[in-house]
Order: sequence, then structure tokens, then C-alpha cells
Amino acid sequence: MVERTGRRHADRFRPFQCPLKPGCHAVPAVHSIEAELLELRDAGVLEESAAARALAVERREIFSVATELQVALYGSVALVIAGVGILVKEHLDRIGPLTLTLVLALIGAACYVPAIRRRKLHAPRSSASDYLLLLGALILSADLGFAEVQFHLLGRDWSRHLLILAVAHAITAYALDSRLVLSAALASLAGWFGIQRGPWNGLDWHFATPELGLRAMACALGTLGWREFDRHARDRGFSEVFEHFAAHLAFWGAVGWCWGNDPRPTGMIELLPLAGVVSVLTLAAASIGWALHSRKEAFAVYGVVYAAVGSSGVAAKLSGYHPLSSAVALLLIALMAAAALRRLHDALKSNP
Repeated sequence: MVERTGRRHADRFRPFQCPLKPGCHAVPAVHSIEAELLELRDAGVLEESAAARALAVERREIFSVATELQVALYGSVALVIAGVGILVKEHLDRIGPLTLTLVLALIGAACYVPAIRRRKLHAPRSSASDYLLLLGALILSADLGFAEVQFHLLGRDWSRHLLILAVAHAITAYALDSRLVLSAALASLAGWFGIQRGPWNGLDWHFATPELGLRAMACALGTLGWREFDRHARDRGFSEVFEHFAAHLAFWGAVGWCWGNDPRPTGMIELLPLAGVVSVLTLAAASIGWALHSRKEAFAVYGVVYAAVGSSGVAAKLSGYHPLSSAVALLLIALMAAAALRRLHDALKSNP
């Protein structure tokens, strides 16, 4: 038995004649488990249907196009939303704002129908149905924004329509179990944080970098708080969406500080970029630590890339934006970031 097995593996890695270059021999680089699958099928360990699927995958007769399909569906949604914007712009005078508002509302509501039917039947949704639901949410968002611009429904509190959208999309996401619609809710919430003025704003610089950074940090903390509430109340598997969104928001705020200009410069370096680089490095350490703890490599990438971008801004300021000095500093930062990414990748793969 051992001799037969050894002969089988030796035959598998025996050099074969290359059909394109006579006289050229090569060794197959990929190990095949087709023989083992056939043995398991013949021994009755694997059912015929399961063995057939496994063999088809091993022979590359079937392969997954899930990623390509998702990209195509996302691109389709983006194109449709762009088309809706062009439609509103070109035909507003002929159709009228009220008619356009009602038509968009009906189209957006129709996109919800397949997901609602699937939910009532307790049947899983396809990727196309999930992206159709996202399309409906985005159309209704555009419709509400268009109605606010045309009819001034909220008056001076017009920014609250983003908060209304965040609540509506959140309810839809939980009711229909949709991560995509939850991302739309978080985007609306971030938009509201970005323009809403309230007593929690300690700085009075409208749309200035310090203020926007604080808003981004506050929204990131709110997102993490929402994640904890969701995880303890009734875990829907949305934690990863919250984590990625909060990480990007916090890093964007810190990187904005690194590249921004402090209206009150002090000493060799402005206080705002200094606070930014300290913040971005602290967030990077936390993100990398979370990546090593949770085995999610994306957060390691976030930490290294955002730290490199923020440090580049501060390095350019320190060099006075001198072309040669800035180029050398950016090259060194890029090399260190590449080395760190490689080291973290090996660490995560070596200890799965």
C-alpha cells in the first residue's frame, strides 16, 4: 500500500513533455488532490454529488465569479443613480418637481418589493436582489434630497433630512437584514455629522479642517457605540460593517489634521498637523492590534496606509514642500510602509 501510494505521488510530480517546446520538461507547480477525491468517492466517504462538485472545482471546470458579479452590480447601481441625476436635471422644467418627486418615490419603492417578498417567504436573497434593494434606498435618498431642495420641507433645518435618511435606512437594514443598506445609513449619518452644527462643536470654524476632524472622530465613536449596542442587543452580523466604517472615518479625520493648516501656527511645526500625526499613529497602532487580534488583515492595511499618508503630509510640511526633500521623505515612508505590510502579512499568515 505504501509502495503504491509512493508510486502514485511520484507519477504526479514526474516531469512532462511541454507541448509548445519539444525537448523542454517542466514540473507541475500546483499539487492536485483529484486522485484523493476519487479514492474517497470510491470508498463511499464522499457522496457522488459532493465528489462531483469537488472534482469540478479541482479541475477548474467551475469557478467563482462572485467578486466580478458584485463589482458589476455595484457599477450598475452607480450608473443608474447617475442616470437618475441626469434625468432630473434635463427634464425638471417639462415634467415638474412634484411629478418627478412622486415618480422617483414609486421607482424607489418598487425596488424594495423583491426583498420584502423574499423576507416574507423566509427565502435567501440573491446578490442581484440585494443590490436592487440598495438601488431603491439610494433613489429614495436622492428623491428626498430633491424634494428638500425644491419645496424646502424642513426650512432652516434642511440638514436633518440626512438624519431622517439614516434612521429610515437603518430600519430597512434591520428589517430586511441588508448590510448594503446599513452602509447607506452610516453614510447618511456621517453626512449629517459633517454639516450639522450643534452645542458639541467646540470650534467655531465652519468647514475648517479642525472642525471636520472632530466631527469625523465623533461620528466614528458613535458608530462604534452603535456596534456595541447591536452586538449585545441582537447580533445581526453587522459588526464588521460598523468596524470598517468607524476605522475609515477616524483615519480620515486624523489624516485631515495632518494635511491641514493651523490658523494659529506655533514654533517649527503647526499644532494641528502635530496633533494629526499623533492621532493617526495612535489609531494605526490600535488598528494593527485589532488586526492581529481578530485576524482581519484589512485593518492592518488601514493602519499602515493611513499612517503613511498622514506622515507624508507632515513630512512635506517640515521640508517646506521642497521638491527634492519631499520626494526623499515620501520615498522613505513608502518603503517603510511596504516593509511593514509585508511583515504583518507574514505574521497573520503564519499564525492563522
